[in-house]
Amino acid sequence: MRGLWRHCTDERGIASVMAIFIMMLMLVSGIFLVRMSSTEGDIAYGSMWAEGSFFAADAGINVGIDTVVPGGPTCVTSSTSLGSTGFAYSVAAGTGADANCFLNTTQRAGYSIGAGTGYNPGGFVFYNYAVTGAGTGPRSASRTIDAQVSYGPVAQ
Repeated sequence: MRGLWRHCTDERGIASVMAIFIMMLMLVSGIFLVRMSSTEGDIAYGSMWAEGSFFAADAGINVGIDTVVPGGPTCVTSSTSLGSTGFAYSVAAGTGADANCFLNTTQRAGYSIGAGTGYNPGGFVFYNYAVTGAGTGPRSASRTIDAQVSYGPVAQ
């Protein structure tokens, strides 16, 4: 019995078992940290592409606003790539079949914005348009912005 107990108290080789166990723990934690940093990178790139496509859609809205002219229906549909960045925008004012087109006019009485012209009882006309800008980016990132634009006042 004493010989069996002495055989169990022999600790030769326990250092190598502990070293292998610690190396396994370090390997598992290393794999976890590498995968976590990879996921964080994917999230960061995804938000960067989403933000870039939003700014591309905003550029489309600005192009649509620049094409608005008073006095009647104007329909604009255009699409542009923003260089080698992978982002692009398209403009369609309005909605549906009347995309990027004139909506209506509203008339309001009030003061002119010209200096010294005074009150205009006939009122002013505001031309209303609907503009839709869509931005796209890498990996199917896309954003759409709808805006209503009023051009005026135009004296009557």
